[in-house]
Amino acid sequence: DGHTAYQTFCDAENFSHEVVNLSKGGRVKGAFHLQNVNAYHSRFKGWLHRFHGVATKYLQNYLGWRRSLEQRPGILPESLLSISLEQFQLLKGT
Repeated sequence: DGHTAYQTFCDAENFSHEVVNLSKGGRVKGAFHLQNVNAYHSRFKGWLHRFHGVATKYLQNYLGWRRSLEQRPGILPESLLSISLEQFQLLKGT
């Protein structure tokens, strides 16, 4: 999307932002493919639905959680919790 709010947010958070102009027949811009973005958004939105919405300040946590699940298909919840706790202990320095 080419809305200026997206570019402003990406600049503030140091994200890359590429506009793919679908109305001019564009679907791909380098490594950015519109269908990949739409597919990820659809999967994330479907998964997020069970939580009945989340606060924006926690969105990064949900994105990380979903990314972990996609990178490790079939992972047991206990294993994911164990990995998270190990990372937390590393952050605490214990």
